[in-house]
Amino acid sequence: MKKKILYICSEATTGLLPYAVNIIRCASQSPALDVYAITIDANGLSYRSYFDDRLAPKISFLNGEYSGLRKYVNKIYPEKIGREAKRICKAYGIDIIHLLTVDYTCVLLAPRLKRLAPVYYTVHDFIPHEESFKNVKERLVSFYIRSGVNTNIKRIHNLVTNSKNQYSRIKKKYPGKKVYYHIFPSLITGTITGGKEVCPELYNVKNYILFFGYIEKYKGVEYLYDAFKKNEKLSGYHLVIAGGGNIYFPHDNDPRILFINRYIKDEEVKNLFEQSACVVYPYISATQSGVLTLAYKLQTPALVSDIPFFRETSADDCCLFFRHADTADLSEQLERLLFHTDLSDMKTAQKRHYDENYSEKALVSSIETVY
Repeated sequence: MKKKILYICSEATTGLLPYAVNIIRCASQSPALDVYAITIDANGLSYRSYFDDRLAPKISFLNGEYSGLRKYVNKIYPEKIGREAKRICKAYGIDIIHLLTVDYTCVLLAPRLKRLAPVYYTVHDFIPHEESFKNVKERLVSFYIRSGVNTNIKRIHNLVTNSKNQYSRIKKKYPGKKVYYHIFPSLITGTITGGKEVCPELYNVKNYILFFGYIEKYKGVEYLYDAFKKNEKLSGYHLVIAGGGNIYFPHDNDPRILFINRYIKDEEVKNLFEQSACVVYPYISATQSGVLTLAYKLQTPALVSDIPFFRETSADDCCLFFRHADTADLSEQLERLLFHTDLSDMKTAQKRHYDENYSEKALVSSIETVY
């Protein structure tokens, strides 16, 4: 008999949305699971367009775009999710409710959900990332989110992670809890692989080194910026830093460096990667992340920091590694990648690694071990 799973996705961000979509899609392919979901559209992002007619009827697409007082009330207690979860559980006899997308707003809702079915919680960042704040409001919001995450981790008995290193940390901290691991899903969607749009900021820019992603302190963008500025051998290249977020480090108006400081549409991602000379991931920390799947699927030469999660989920022939938070080594390895590496061999290895580790079949099998 199939186990009935209800996924709750209360957050819609550029990273969490494709993460959740690919888990729901792959779990629904399992012959052992009967999958339902509640998703919240917010921040101008929508889950609706990512699901076909087969899956859409089993997903409740709720609107999370609120204004005024209601916006803040919903961040404390998302009553709409609670009502819909109760309806689905009663109508379909749900066996497990799984909070999938950080879901810090569900802290007060979780006890109510536990009365409907056992609750599972995916831990994204067991150890908080380094952060920078523009103002007191951002600091308070970060504190509220972290408090919600910590409370969920403490109160929910069944915890799930996609990092082997994080799995060990959680088991050590909470030996009495049930902790599960499954592989991280690819962040690639059909909209990305079929995308044909060009970032208008890049119409006249060729031969560029790429950083792609929301700009946050733990991603170490300043190390890439400094390495590029100081290395005269890279004078024939541009540096493109593409993604929204606060540019927290000192920077000038160097004409060779282009900040595309906005949300990059899925339709723009493919061309952005394929037209680059290489992509750099200068992270100084990351507990779990799917960013490398973009480079590997799109076969873009990659330079990657040696943080544990990247070492865990990659291979030496798929990329070059450099010592994290080390500008000099980043610069040296960037030269090596651009001028002294057989990129055709690297691209072949990337395709093989992606097919072996991020296929839908592999993710389905891994998810089944959790339930």
